[in-house]
Amino acid sequence: MLVDVALEHVEGWAEELASLTAGLGHLFARSEPREVLFADLIEGLLSDLGRKNGWTMAERAGHATPHRIQKFLGEASWDADALPAEVQDYIADELGDAQATLVLDDTQVTKKSGRSVRCSRPVASSCPTGPGCG
Repeated sequence: MLVDVALEHVEGWAEELASLTAGLGHLFARSEPREVLFADLIEGLLSDLGRKNGWTMAERAGHATPHRIQKFLGEASWDADALPAEVQDYIADELGDAQATLVLDDTQVTKKSGRSVRCSRPVASSCPTGPGCG
């Protein structure tokens, strides 16, 4: 089943995302990542920021520097093996079928420049300029 996303679909997503990230807090050994940084990181990654890096996500979250987010990514103690299973359970519960699969397809987003490290234009058959979007 493919769903076109409309405004009424996304109105409650912020609250649902906050609930999901709060529900995953037990995966973190310390309270700060559990209470703040994980949600800041996930919200930043899902945001409409033009560039997603430590500085832009820290600024979006209201932090003066990217240090807290960088420290979280590099040094936080958490159960990385349990996270995929928890997210999979959440998705299965929300979709109502334990065998369901959620597929997010971003192949229509074409790369505009060759300045990023180790990146090239995507090969996507749906690109308006044809194969390779180049």
